[in-house]
Amino acid sequence: MDEERDRGRIAGFLEEERRMTRRLDGLAPAGRAALAASVAHRLLPHFRVFHERTGCGDPLVLHGALDGVWDLLEHGTAFDIVTVGTACLDQAFVAVDFGHRLTGTSVGETWRVANGAATPLVENAVHAAWAVASACHVAVHSGVLETRHCLRYGRDAALASALHRRSATTHPAPDAHTDPLVERETRRQLRDLELLEHSGPTTHVLTTLRQPVQPDRSQP
Repeated sequence: MDEERDRGRIAGFLEEERRMTRRLDGLAPAGRAALAASVAHRLLPHFRVFHERTGCGDPLVLHGALDGVWDLLEHGTAFDIVTVGTACLDQAFVAVDFGHRLTGTSVGETWRVANGAATPLVENAVHAAWAVASACHVAVHSGVLETRHCLRYGRDAALASALHRRSATTHPAPDAHTDPLVERETRRQLRDLELLEHSGPTTHVLTTLRQPVQPDRSQP
């Protein structure tokens, strides 16, 4: 029964991925950029808290890069994707390097730092920097795959936060599909996607996507 249930869940996951890809492919390029930017916008506070706690990194670099995406969407102001993208990835490497030193992992194990080896504080700082870099990439190149990556970073950050909250209790580890924090992020992503499908990246929609986000300061 377990094997059959697992096969069913895998099939459902793959179908969900295909369905999401079709919907993203149907969005206008500016709509995909706005969707990616909305996820990055929600993740930025994680990097700000990481900087406040550790003194590492520069959240203003990521804020400036994401402002460039919003300016492109609202005013058509172009930016240099190579310069901006590299600066964002440099901030990710700062967080990863801190994670290496914190956990004793090697440089070749970056994926472990971003996926459970380090604390949520570090993991979500990496996710935030990657999300901003992806949003910049989508704004210039309109890629569906990079948009999907951005959506995944949002859910991964929610899952990391959920794991931290559960670790201090007797509750079992959260399920990636049913934990309330992951569900909340997924609902926001779907709401934003539906808004962009219906109205496009109008000034009103972009203002809605950029609503202020309060940082979670409870993570170690």
